[in-house]
Amino acid sequence: MKEVVIIEGIRTAVGRRKGKFAQMRPDELAAIVLEKLIERAGIDKGDVEDIILGCVSQAGEQGGNIARTAGLIAGFPTKVPGTTIDRQCGSSQQAVHFAAQAIASGDMDIVIAGGVESMTRVPMFSNMGDAKPSKKLTEQYEIINQGLSAERIAEKWNLSREQLDAFSVQSHERAFRRLQRAASKKKLCELK
Repeated sequence: MKEVVIIEGIRTAVGRRKGKFAQMRPDELAAIVLEKLIERAGIDKGDVEDIILGCVSQAGEQGGNIARTAGLIAGFPTKVPGTTIDRQCGSSQQAVHFAAQAIASGDMDIVIAGGVESMTRVPMFSNMGDAKPSKKLTEQYEIINQGLSAERIAEKWNLSREQLDAFSVQSHERAFRRLQRAASKKKLCELK
């Protein structure tokens, strides 16, 4: 298996509903991020083998495969495909996993992965229309939001806020060390 490394990461500032980005289309905002990512990574757009973006509400301006649309708006060659996935709140994380799997398996070498969502322009559940959850589903499961789910998980497993914060810090430290190692390897390759 090939080693998978993250070469660069970038995102927009965190926005809020009806805030700073309210007048920007999500596909155009994602395109800006893609362009800046390529610029910072120092690679050619034509070398990218796929753009994978997670997006929960794939409707309106976020419909029609926003990963592909954002790539085209950003000026990627038409040969660079894009795909959009929905794994609800884990969509962008799943995009990163799919990219890593494609690289590790040897199927691809350079993949962009991330997420896009504008809850101002494409409100949550707008992709559902008037549809209600299946009664067969709601008879079996209580459908609650992510915040309540997190509280229940913490309670069930006796996880304190301090424990979870410590785990988060440890995770970020590990990610930072991996990025440092990747940057060192990149510098070594450039010297050769």
